[in-house]
Amino acid sequence: MIVQGFEEIGVQFLDRVLKRRNGLPWTILYTQRTCVREITLSDLDELFELYDGEGITDYTEPLYERQEEEEYTKSYIQYMYHYFGYGMWIIRERKTGKLIGRAGIEHHEGHDGEVLMELGYIIGRQYQNQGYAAEVCRAVIEYAEDELEIDRLYCFIHPENAGSIHVAQKLGFSRIGRYADGREKMICFCKQLNKQMKISE
Repeated sequence: MIVQGFEEIGVQFLDRVLKRRNGLPWTILYTQRTCVREITLSDLDELFELYDGEGITDYTEPLYERQEEEEYTKSYIQYMYHYFGYGMWIIRERKTGKLIGRAGIEHHEGHDGEVLMELGYIIGRQYQNQGYAAEVCRAVIEYAEDELEIDRLYCFIHPENAGSIHVAQKLGFSRIGRYADGREKMICFCKQLNKQMKISE
């Protein structure tokens, strides 16, 4: 880790360095009702429970079998979080501490090999239609803009996933067409982040 100047060193920076050194997850952000942080192996029981919920895997890939999912999670922590500093995170309700979903930023390879920054989100069945997805994703978008300096985010959504389409549009994403993702055609949405737009003006 390289620090270019003392102005880069703050409480959050030192806290994250310490947590990386000790193998502890970063807390990414808080919203009014939730805490978003990196996943750990101890979260997997609740994650499997979340994915067992009705309709959760209708438009997203299911988890692997338990042992394979544990190995995948270990690798993800090492190579996604530790290398890039972002990825898919877990969402916990602040009031109860319950794991209620996932949200974050992942890489999506475009047709020409370009790596697109994709916003992803899943909310547990019993927590849907309560504004959690929009609340968390707004905060993730702000984090992507301010902390990660990302200039553009994408969402790739199954055309029958009306709930996710509604959330994306509510967040200010614009539909830019269909996009082949494996065997299915996904609707591609894009959002230009404000800070970068202001810089370019």
